[in-house]
Amino acid sequence: MRAALLLLLAAPVAAQHTHAPPPTALDSAHVAFLETAERALAAFADPADALAAGFRPLGPDMPHMGQHWVHPGRAVGRAFDPAEPSMLTYLPIGGAPVLTGAAWTVPVGPGEAPPDFPWPGAWHAHAGRLMDEAFGLVPHGTRDADRPRLAMLHAWTGVPNPAGPFAADNWALPFARAGVPVPHHVTPAAGRAVSLAAGYAPFFRAAIARAAAPPPEALARIESAIDARARAIGARLAERPTAAPDVAALEAEWARLGEATRRAAPALWPRLAPLFGDHGHTGTHAITAED
Repeated sequence: MRAALLLLLAAPVAAQHTHAPPPTALDSAHVAFLETAERALAAFADPADALAAGFRPLGPDMPHMGQHWVHPGRAVGRAFDPAEPSMLTYLPIGGAPVLTGAAWTVPVGPGEAPPDFPWPGAWHAHAGRLMDEAFGLVPHGTRDADRPRLAMLHAWTGVPNPAGPFAADNWALPFARAGVPVPHHVTPAAGRAVSLAAGYAPFFRAAIARAAAPPPEALARIESAIDARARAIGARLAERPTAAPDVAALEAEWARLGEATRRAAPALWPRLAPLFGDHGHTGTHAITAED
């Protein structure tokens, strides 16, 4: 099983999330865990120190997670210690990598469940391809309990997560990278929209190419739409740089890009729809105006 899990780390793997409602407030055990983790993470504010300690970059810089740095020895161990995370997460802010948090992994065999802490369902399992998860091609809520998996728990200690410190996806990260205040409530669509203005447009171009490999003419139209939305969102953020952006307006910008993508490659939309949060592949959007 150890060899199989090491292969999952060496090759791209994808997260399969199962969500249970978190408690309405952190209890003393949660607070103690986070405080211990923060003290341990202080040693890795500089990525050079993380390298010296055995951590290595893994996978792409993702808008909702940043880049994972894995410690292979810890990642496949059975220990679950808040002072010894098996992964670190960094985000480029202002041209420098900023430590945003950490993650813990526990090998889970067929039929086994991850730990109940901080609450049942808080962990997600990695058992597929990270690139598909990174690009949003794997819908949340899938399970594969018949294979060895790595159960993972995130803790966001550097950039607070509006969804809670243990939530897997942190859509505050694009706002931090863009240098604008984070709204009280952030949706994935709003986070994706801001990420376009925060330098992640190439990430979404790569996502579209990976998901459907559009022909050159369609890809050019999609890339033009991405650039247009990135400029529009950047201008919107620049109008009020000290105010938290309007989430509904950002969601509308992301929907416009989805609609432009559907029009550019209608036959490929079933494969592209998951990138825009449409795992039902209906191809319907509220925004229909031309860009």
